[in-house]
Amino acid sequence: MKSAKIFLVHSERKLTPMTETSYVKEGDLQALLAAYPDLIPGDQINFEDPRRWLLVSRELGVPGSEDEGGRWSLDHLFLDQEGIPTFVECKRATDTRGRREVVAQMLDYAANGIAYWQMDNLRQSAAETAQRNGKSLNEEIFTLINSDDLVLVDQYWKDVEHNLRTGTVRLIFVADTIPVELRRLVEFLNEKMSDIEVFAVEVKQFLGDGQKAIVPRLLGMTEIARAGKHHLKLTNRDEFLKKCDPEISQFFTRILDTADQRGHTIYWGVKGFSIRIYLSETDGFASVAYGYPPNLFRVYFADLPAPDEQILALRQEILRYRIFKEAPQSLSVNLDSSNLKQSEEAYELMLQRVEEIAKYRETK
Repeated sequence: MKSAKIFLVHSERKLTPMTETSYVKEGDLQALLAAYPDLIPGDQINFEDPRRWLLVSRELGVPGSEDEGGRWSLDHLFLDQEGIPTFVECKRATDTRGRREVVAQMLDYAANGIAYWQMDNLRQSAAETAQRNGKSLNEEIFTLINSDDLVLVDQYWKDVEHNLRTGTVRLIFVADTIPVELRRLVEFLNEKMSDIEVFAVEVKQFLGDGQKAIVPRLLGMTEIARAGKHHLKLTNRDEFLKKCDPEISQFFTRILDTADQRGHTIYWGVKGFSIRIYLSETDGFASVAYGYPPNLFRVYFADLPAPDEQILALRQEILRYRIFKEAPQSLSVNLDSSNLKQSEEAYELMLQRVEEIAKYRETK
């Protein structure tokens, strides 16, 4: 069987052929994945909200009972930005073990990890992994969730625990070549399991003229699976408002109504929403506010295309309301009956200043 090829373009008349080549060792593929988690193509999993990854650990022990430290060893455990645990097993195409054995192994890991992993241990493993990469765990999570609000970091770990305990997880088989039989099993499981996503990822390696290219491809996301799972991952307006006390619900209703009236975009996530404003100057969207049940509201500055001094002035204006907690890129408030009016006024001020920023840039 001939190996596939891709071509590296140097100029219109010069192409270098690169030939598909197996990994020498399974550990080579595992190391690549740990160093470059985006080899798991998050945009192919969710093109509307591409998955981003935090590596908890390589070779993570999986207990077989409450008293065990680790009967098995999972190749990688990742978390995405919504705190969904993602189990990853790497195999080379030359691995002769049967597809049923590989799938059964992964199901063992998932069933026992869900039952016996302790959150303190997972958090400690993630901290040690971050430290080995020269970073702190909070820095890694700030990047993952696009926020530097410590309140949301604590909420993130609560989401991880909730997802784990309810079995909302993702299983991914990674190999340089996915056999047809394994692909069919993955597609079948992904269509039939409502709370669990099951995928295969081919990470092909191409070599030629002293250069290397890596090409990942997601398998297993059929249209049936996509349609069956999408609604399970995202909340909506009615569900969100039901989780809030009446006064808080009325506040969020006004915020959402304002967004609709002004043509802003409301994006619904698993727990809450973000409000995004289109800026013609940058031909992109800027997130300006987030809401999470039952009462967390946040205004957000990092996406605004304005000089630092202008952002600082806006922050100071909003801080004068004396109800917001500071973080470098945002201000948050826990809503209650005593601060709803001030929160609404502060948000209206935020919208006015963003419109001024947009108009100013358009005239430049």
